[in-house]
Amino acid sequence: MKKQILFFAVMICIPFLLSAQKTVEVTPFGGYVFPGTLNGYDADVYINGNAQYGGMISIGVSRVMDVDLIYNRSDTKADLSSYYTLLGYASQVPLSINYMHVGFTKNFRINPMVSPFVGFNLGACLFYPKDDNNYKYQEAWFFSMGMNAGAKIYFSKRVGLRLQAQALMPIQGSGFSMFVGTGGSGGGVSVYSTLVQFGFTGGLIFRLGNVPTN
Repeated sequence: MKKQILFFAVMICIPFLLSAQKTVEVTPFGGYVFPGTLNGYDADVYINGNAQYGGMISIGVSRVMDVDLIYNRSDTKADLSSYYTLLGYASQVPLSINYMHVGFTKNFRINPMVSPFVGFNLGACLFYPKDDNNYKYQEAWFFSMGMNAGAKIYFSKRVGLRLQAQALMPIQGSGFSMFVGTGGSGGGVSVYSTLVQFGFTGGLIFRLGNVPTN
């Protein structure tokens, strides 16, 4: 249901963006995400590598800057540590990992046909178990962040190819510190994640709206 609400919200926004003469890039993509391990207090979960897919809408707020709406999903399997298998739980659980992010992309336009880029995004991540056993594993939501880098290659004014490497991180904890002393005062915020999902994706770019000529 959450994904349907997000989809319809985006579809409602697009006509207003186009009427404002923005450049909008719609990019369905697919690729591969490498395996990783999520460490917990009483057990570890090994996330198998698998295919990933999704889509993004990039709204050009300037010639070199885009605002991105991103949905990324991988359907994989999670291997549980021996602690849970000794209790009778299944040692492997089918799992979908869903990232729903908002971010920005900085474009470095070499020419009208090639544009390297780097990006950063934030949002939410849903781990959704799909087991058929008697045990009911609960879904888990995390605050998450991501980074990407790659290149856009345009075949024409309206169609192109987006190739990128990415790192996605569900945030497991955060902290805040503040100090006051004779030398001054200060503070800081920290977050940590034991799982970083590296991957590669590629997808076709469909450009709508007012497309720049250079």
